[in-house]
Amino acid sequence: MGLGFALPWLLQHVATWPIPYLDVLKFLGSFEHPLMVAGRPAVLGIIGLVIAFVITSQSAVLTLSDRQIQIREGDDVRVVAREQVGGVYRHGGKVRIESVAGRVLFDDDVEGGKAVIAAAFTRHGYPWESVDARTPPAGP
Repeated sequence: MGLGFALPWLLQHVATWPIPYLDVLKFLGSFEHPLMVAGRPAVLGIIGLVIAFVITSQSAVLTLSDRQIQIREGDDVRVVAREQVGGVYRHGGKVRIESVAGRVLFDDDVEGGKAVIAAAFTRHGYPWESVDARTPPAGP
C-alpha cells in the first residue's frame, strides 16, 4: 500500500532512467483524481496479498511425529522415517534435515522462530544440532 502512495513520486524519479514501458508507467502515475490516489494503494495491497497467498501455498509444511516427518510441498508429500534422520539444524532462514549418511533429505524455509522449530524437533526426539538448542556449559 505504501508503494501506491509513493508511486507518483517514484515514477518522477525513475523517469530519467532508460527502462522499457516508461510511458505506460508515467501514464498510470499521472492520475491525481482522489479515487486513484486511494485506489492505487488498495489495488497494490490486493495484488500483494494474492502474491503472498501464492508463495505461502507453495511453501513446505512439515508434520512431525515420534516415528516420521511428513513433508508436504504443494501437492507433493514425502515421508521421512525417524531412523533415516541423522541430524537437523537451521542455517540462515532454512532448516536442513540430513540422513545418517549425510544426504540432504530436506533444505528449505520453515515458518517459525529458531526456538519454536528447535523445540518441535527435540520434543519428538530428533537430533537438533544447533548451538542455540544446547544448554550452556556449567561454570567453574
